[in-house]
Amino acid sequence: MVRSVSALMMVTALIGLTACDSTQQQAARARLKAARFIASASPTLVRHRNADVRVLGVTLVRGSGGSAVTVRLRSSARHPLNDLPISVGIVARGGRRAYLNAAANVDYFKTHLASIGADGAVTWVFTTPRQLPASVTPFAAVGAQPSVPPTPVRALPRIEVARAQSPTGSSRLRVRVTNVSAVPQYQLQVYAIGLARGRYVAAGQATVSHLGTGTSQLLALPLIGDPRAESVELEAMPTMFQ
Repeated sequence: MVRSVSALMMVTALIGLTACDSTQQQAARARLKAARFIASASPTLVRHRNADVRVLGVTLVRGSGGSAVTVRLRSSARHPLNDLPISVGIVARGGRRAYLNAAANVDYFKTHLASIGADGAVTWVFTTPRQLPASVTPFAAVGAQPSVPPTPVRALPRIEVARAQSPTGSSRLRVRVTNVSAVPQYQLQVYAIGLARGRYVAAGQATVSHLGTGTSQLLALPLIGDPRAESVELEAMPTMFQ
């Protein structure tokens, strides 16, 4: 009940702000932020899988800081998709399944894929402080319908992310994120996946609360797993589209 009242107050405030906005784009961003806030109050559990988005692989990474699940995805859609629910979980010996992100009031982007380009591939990362057993098998499923009204665009905003110099063996990866698009980003999702000998050995996730157009930000991204990875894949996933 408290969460519902808080959500209602936030929506009311955002509507008031959008009345003073000078562009329709600003109003659309405010509505999208409010819709996500409300959606995060409900449990997320994928029951109907998306026919356009395939799960190519799911990997569990363990470390002293907790556990991470990496999910490699491929879209066959002819246009970008956004705000698709995603469920991740584990299967223990004996076949018992347990979901890791199905509860209510979980951070929105721990239960949703922010965006994926037309005919594109991305890697999404879920992190938890829990120490998951090495014997379990991770799984993931992407939902058929977005949790908020989709934003129709021809292409996603271009966000660049590159590795900056980090201390050798550090559990925090320094990266520089640059918004080269004309769309400001809020709660921008940044993912890192470390590889060694062709295997995922480290993974992490971080959020940039605001990244204006034409601006950059240095980010210390916490890694779970082996920080001495031979190579690191970086992903910056847009959350605002117009």
